[in-house]
Amino acid sequence: MNNFCLNDRWRVLGEEDESENAYVDFPYDALVFRERDYSKASGFRNGFYRSETFEVEKKIEFPKAEKLFLEIEGAMQFADVFVGESCVATITNPCKYTIDVSDYAGGKHTVALKFVSAQHASRYTGLGISGGIKFVQADSPLYIDNDGVTVTTAQLENKTELLCRVDVVNDDAAAKKFTAAVQIKNARGRRVTKKTHKFRIAANSRKSFYVPLRLARRYEWSRADAYLYCAQVSLIRDEKTLDCAETSFGVRTAVLDKSGFMLSGRKTPLYGACLSHDCGAVGRCSVPPAEMRKASAVKASGFNAVRFVGVPSEAALDALDKTGLMCIADLFDCLGQPKETGDGHEFFGHDFKRIIESSVKTLRKHPCVIAYGIADCPPESYGRGRGAMLAREIAESIRVYDDTRFTVAAATELIPSADEMIKLGVRADKVRAAKDDGTLLSLSREKNVFRDLTADWFAAADVAGYSNLYQRYQSDLLAGDLKILGTASRPDRVFETAEETERNGVIGDFVRPAVDMLGSAEKGDGFGGKRCTDNGDLDLTLKRRPRSIYREICRGAKNLSVIVIPDPEDESGETETKDGWNLPRFLGKPVTVKVYTGGDVVALYLDGKLVGRKLAGKMNRHIATFRINYYPGRLEAVSFRKGAECCRCFTETASSPKNIKLFCEDKNVSLGGGNMAFVEIAVTDKEGRPVTRAQREVEVTVSGDGMLYALTNADPYLSSPASVKMLPVYEGRAFAAVRGTREGKMTVKVSGEGLSSGKITVKVKP
Repeated sequence: MNNFCLNDRWRVLGEEDESENAYVDFPYDALVFRERDYSKASGFRNGFYRSETFEVEKKIEFPKAEKLFLEIEGAMQFADVFVGESCVATITNPCKYTIDVSDYAGGKHTVALKFVSAQHASRYTGLGISGGIKFVQADSPLYIDNDGVTVTTAQLENKTELLCRVDVVNDDAAAKKFTAAVQIKNARGRRVTKKTHKFRIAANSRKSFYVPLRLARRYEWSRADAYLYCAQVSLIRDEKTLDCAETSFGVRTAVLDKSGFMLSGRKTPLYGACLSHDCGAVGRCSVPPAEMRKASAVKASGFNAVRFVGVPSEAALDALDKTGLMCIADLFDCLGQPKETGDGHEFFGHDFKRIIESSVKTLRKHPCVIAYGIADCPPESYGRGRGAMLAREIAESIRVYDDTRFTVAAATELIPSADEMIKLGVRADKVRAAKDDGTLLSLSREKNVFRDLTADWFAAADVAGYSNLYQRYQSDLLAGDLKILGTASRPDRVFETAEETERNGVIGDFVRPAVDMLGSAEKGDGFGGKRCTDNGDLDLTLKRRPRSIYREICRGAKNLSVIVIPDPEDESGETETKDGWNLPRFLGKPVTVKVYTGGDVVALYLDGKLVGRKLAGKMNRHIATFRINYYPGRLEAVSFRKGAECCRCFTETASSPKNIKLFCEDKNVSLGGGNMAFVEIAVTDKEGRPVTRAQREVEVTVSGDGMLYALTNADPYLSSPASVKMLPVYEGRAFAAVRGTREGKMTVKVSGEGLSSGKITVKVKP
């Protein structure tokens, strides 16, 4: 099927002028450019963004075609689609939505998209389209279905056996005979094998056909080498090519056995990161550079897998394919029972079967996807509503479209109702005497209510997903025939979760959140509240936090260490100071220094002078804790393992802010498609050391053939929208997204009062 992109130049309704602000290109998230509303008590779930509407339209020449579809990927949050005056679709889920517009083929029509975001959503929703919009056209009544080609590895032997699945549609009134020609190309575009098969399809039907192939020589897809092949499929009849399609794939097997998860025959524990769908500064605008940057940062932090609630965009999946990260995607956040008001449960029964089909067809093409999640800990996991019956129905529907990957049913510990507890044998008088949820929860644990209530839910899937329940691993594995995966562990329980996961042979563990995300934050102190989480391994700009290194250490890394300075004013000692080793108010006073390390012993030096030695290792949770008097200088920690140095790290006192330093990983950006470049902004002293305590305001200007798209920092309490051109740095840093307006080059200049400005040039390619 032929694709025609429609992303460019959509007019924003309500804009009266004809400036560039009156037009947007998809992908686009309008919500990050809006003001926040801090008056709503539950607004922290959606980053304190108000419920907003956003409407665009475009006059489009519809091509002539036998079949014509309008495909929208990533509509946020709810959307109505109009062709002319007719509403042709109402979208309630961000997965791909394909609309048959064959009746409009060959004419010129106005297409309007009307979006609305939710006020009380359970997480950041965005407003617009995160993926894109395009025509999908078939010029023959016999054609390959959309997302209808997928290649799986049947087995890995001397000659690798592949199986190419092709979903074919015949809209003709007569049966058709045809030939399916499949060829496989390597990463260099050279053909490595081909095969043709003859098939027959009945009239007015759709059917899946399978073509077996062999590779004499293979390169496997893995985290170390994410090698991708390309499969091209053509439907041929009477020596004429009726339709063609292609997809990339990786050679790998992914199975579960008694020893755990096996990737291409090798046992592979899953070290996972739960990710949100937003990309920080640009919201849920999912463009390849942003998704690649995000995936690369997650991989560099030591993770080998990610988990999404909801289907990630094609750009995100492509980035995971290219970086070698494995992926588990929950098809639904909630089912028919509410987790909280406004979470979308009321729309579940509307088209959940279409969502399953669309989601699985999107996911199954990508080698990164190793499993499908049913839903993210819904109330149905306790048998409420249709409960396990619904879980079985979803799992069976998944297998219709893909039976090569396993399924996960996730649950967390809920507050059981009085009737549920009494039914399971808890004394009625004790239940009635319980005065709060904490007492009810304690009673439920005495009778192991969780295991009884979730038994049918877990039985519907291949793997039981435990969310924040590492304490149950040992007892539940001993009590029943379960395969357990930690689907969402708490970031402040790194050591305990790693211990229980390794000790009990759990398939793996996913931390939530691994990257700070818009919305879903706990309510903050004071008037403002938080627009984003601030407890991830990576902050909103993808800067790595010490807890990320600590996580790798707890999982067995021996050559890593990092110095952490707890905030001297925090009595709990759990909060890291944002000033680093810059504490002038505590000159000569005792402060705490922690060293997260893979070593057994740590020697701490200040300006080359030994100030102490402390034990670390497993017995001390891989932390060496010192109490020393603060003096400015270079603080260095040298770690030893079995008497030999294994790693060292340092932190330094910075002087006053002096310069602005810019960094852009990719200084080439393409026009169109929402492509953009990302510029990291750091305030440094005259020696180039980052000044984390700096609170200077910086201004970003873009000259030449580009424009400033968004500007933000990692401050969870930042109130300004992404459209500003000036804002204060946070922990000495800020972050800008820029995009090209025409072929050439653009210069990004960042200046601030009392600071030497920084410049960087980015090329804009066609």
